[in-house]
Amino acid sequence: MKKIYFLSILFFLSVTFTKAQTTLTTAVDFNVTDTHGNPHNLFSILNSGKYVCIDFFFTTCVPCQEASPHFKSAFTNFGCNTQDVYFISIDNGDNNALVDGYETDFLGGNSGFPAISGTEGGGNAVVTSYGIGAFPTFILIAPNKAIVEQDMWPISSPADFDTFFASHSLAHKTCLSGITEETLTNSISVFPNPAIDNVIIETSNNEKVNTLKVYDVLGKLLINKKADGSERMELKVSQLDKGIYYMEITTQTGMVIKKFNKQ
Repeated sequence: MKKIYFLSILFFLSVTFTKAQTTLTTAVDFNVTDTHGNPHNLFSILNSGKYVCIDFFFTTCVPCQEASPHFKSAFTNFGCNTQDVYFISIDNGDNNALVDGYETDFLGGNSGFPAISGTEGGGNAVVTSYGIGAFPTFILIAPNKAIVEQDMWPISSPADFDTFFASHSLAHKTCLSGITEETLTNSISVFPNPAIDNVIIETSNNEKVNTLKVYDVLGKLLINKKADGSERMELKVSQLDKGIYYMEITTQTGMVIKKFNKQ
């Protein structure tokens, strides 16, 4: 199915022949807020050494609805934003509630990657600054801020992203939040979530915590603590900024990753 176009016929013809839905070759910085209230700055992500893959979409766009599950699969295949590629979706024209509803209807719930609404999260301004006139548009930005893929299309399966990414030496990697066993997951609780000052880690089935590590969404290690081998402990998190974090908990039988929100 062809993309949906909103601009003039002249622009449509220009897009067709250039095969680029953004004519930019260098990224424009932006500050946006996802539907969960977490801020994201493009250049901060790029400066951390990551590529950034952006999905420009809107909620009633049928081609977007068909391609978004493949974008979500690519997000998982390339490390869930904890490895070399950071995935983010930028909506045009919708509010937070509509974007959340879109994820529920077409992505099976929370996508895992940041979703930015057009009207409340700042997405409209990003769409304008990048000159996006066709939806969906998928672009890839290198850490040096060069837009190395101006329009990854067609996308009919997650493997299509693999093809585009391979030319930039990007390969599948394990998600930081995916290295867990269900039995261990059910043995450890982290609360309160959201947290303000402290997080309680509580185990069952005689599990004892050996080490705790906390990472931000870019995969940067922020806390590395050796635990006392108890079944319940408290971790101070008041020094962390508001946002989403991943806690890596190691016990005598394995390791689990728990996500928590710092308010």
